[in-house]
Amino acid sequence: MAGFAREVARRVYAQELRDSDLSFRENEDQYAPLYLITPTGARCNRVLVVGTLTERDNLGDDVEYWRGRIVDTTSSIFVYAGQYQPDAAQVLAATEPPAFVAVVGKPSVYETEDGTRLISIRAESVQRVDADIRDRWVLESAARTLDRLEAFKAFLGQGGTDAFSSGDELLKEPQASGDVADIGKAHLHYSTDLERYRQMVEKALESLKGEIVEPKVEAEPFHKTTGEKVETAREDDEAAGTESEEYEEEITELEDLGETLNFEKDEKSGGIEKIEEEQVFFGDRGKASPKKKKKER
Repeated sequence: MAGFAREVARRVYAQELRDSDLSFRENEDQYAPLYLITPTGARCNRVLVVGTLTERDNLGDDVEYWRGRIVDTTSSIFVYAGQYQPDAAQVLAATEPPAFVAVVGKPSVYETEDGTRLISIRAESVQRVDADIRDRWVLESAARTLDRLEAFKAFLGQGGTDAFSSGDELLKEPQASGDVADIGKAHLHYSTDLERYRQMVEKALESLKGEIVEPKVEAEPFHKTTGEKVETAREDDEAAGTESEEYEEEITELEDLGETLNFEKDEKSGGIEKIEEEQVFFGDRGKASPKKKKKER
């Protein structure tokens, strides 16, 4: 596995994840990374979600298979962990809701028999955290989402709406950068309503202005975890023999979750400082930010 580099875990709110269903591989190799494109153009192979674990259930019969519902400031999403993520499953089993948790994992799209597409997260790591880490994640995710919305707006303003008449033309465009190509795919697939996601960010930031009731749990020290999990559908567990080999190729030992949650270093720097000063309404820097601190700390 020389030269293997794990994908960055993207900060994406639950509402945007639940709106996502565009997944693809860049080539036909069965071991090629599977990506999910969100409506704002985030290319996600792995995601980091921090919120409140409100419920968890063991769905397994002979083997434990845990499902937990994570609620952030915008919506909720299910996470799954079983025999191929023993540490994540153990944390879910031992955590009594409600409790703040951080989840690192792979987004998974499952299509039901009636054609409905459901999004969930295959957990690589689950860790109990405190309210401060949850709040920092909300701020950092807001900054990243606003960055994508600004890039999306710029794409549309530069003729992005008419620049590509089909997804095939977009993929063949040699000059398009990775971010522009992902925004183009999102635009073609979702016809993204930018105002909807601006309001999502505003809602997330507004939630931090009120009184936050922290679940009465103690954050545990960060530790390394390993493990892989097949797709969300229960029947995929039965295909473990082939799926587990794929994830063994894709995933090496997870870093300390404390390092994963180092918001100053991951993705783009300066996000928290930017969002605390920045107006969430496009192009209007003169208005007061909805996330204004009452006094300097």
